[in-house]
Amino acid sequence: MKLDRSQLFDVCERALSTYFQCAAGLIAASGMADLDLSTMKMIAVSAAPAALSILKSYAASILPFGDASGSLVKTSADPAELPED
Repeated sequence: MKLDRSQLFDVCERALSTYFQCAAGLIAASGMADLDLSTMKMIAVSAAPAALSILKSYAASILPFGDASGSLVKTSADPAELPED
């Protein structure tokens, strides 16, 4: 089961944003909680959630529900399904 180009970009965008959010959170937490994290430890610790994001997004892209994006829920509505005003 392969991903098309748009699905691959979606998975990569989600993994990168997860990585940077985790790194920013660790930087903020280390300042508030007096954690002594080296740069290399922060890079390694931030990579684990990003890797999990890749696995989840790939699985969501190939599962039979949702909309073939990295999300488990349907994010785009068919115009025929939209309620009328």
